[in-house]
Amino acid sequence: MSLRIDSPTNPRIAAAARAAREGAVVVLEGSRTLVDALEAGLVPDVVFAAADLTPADALAVDRAGRAGAEIVEVSGRVLARLSDLESTRALVALAPVPSSSLAALAGARLVLLLDGLQDPANVGAILRAAEAFGAGGVVLTPGTASPFSPKALRASAGSALRVPVVKNVLSTDAVKWVRATGATLAGADAHGGREPDVLRGVAPLVLAIGSEGHGLSAPIVEGLDLRVRIPLSPRVESLNAAVATGILLYALSPKTSAEKR
Repeated sequence: MSLRIDSPTNPRIAAAARAAREGAVVVLEGSRTLVDALEAGLVPDVVFAAADLTPADALAVDRAGRAGAEIVEVSGRVLARLSDLESTRALVALAPVPSSSLAALAGARLVLLLDGLQDPANVGAILRAAEAFGAGGVVLTPGTASPFSPKALRASAGSALRVPVVKNVLSTDAVKWVRATGATLAGADAHGGREPDVLRGVAPLVLAIGSEGHGLSAPIVEGLDLRVRIPLSPRVESLNAAVATGILLYALSPKTSAEKR
């Protein structure tokens, strides 16, 4: 590392912090997240690293450098400015925000459609469940929290870096895309619909999950082929969006279907 920056007010650090705050870059904190990104094919533009690194951190930084990332040695105060964690990691990397397209999801048997979910922790947890149960991708309508924010990325445990994500797809365009692919559009509904068993074996399937406060938007509701619900105790009105999605994905998984037969 030939370059060192000590001051958190350095113009380059100020610009990096602003880009991170505005979501213009993906913030990768710690060696594990950095390695997850590299293994997913996401190479950071720059890695800001402390002078004293553990062997694991040093290996991750070296790997990033060999992949083409710039390595900059920084002080602890600089790392603290770039991180939103109370306990700052020894390295913070900044990478381009991944992007995918609806065309890239062609052939997927199961896709999630997140419609206006605003909680980044829920979005991240859903990405983690999507990867765990073999979803081919996730489509986000405007207003859905970015899965690449630090909070969402941590909640996804790196899944957001591996599952194809298509952002900012208008609800009306999402329905048109579903129709064009010949998929079944199903929506989670806390108050009505059939039990998840109705979806077993349906493919290709797009499963829509609405926002925590308002549910699915009108264009999605109007385009639904099926509504599904999770039976709950009368004392519980609804489930957290991420919990509900995990239950539905588990109910749809081939292993679960085989066991029930």
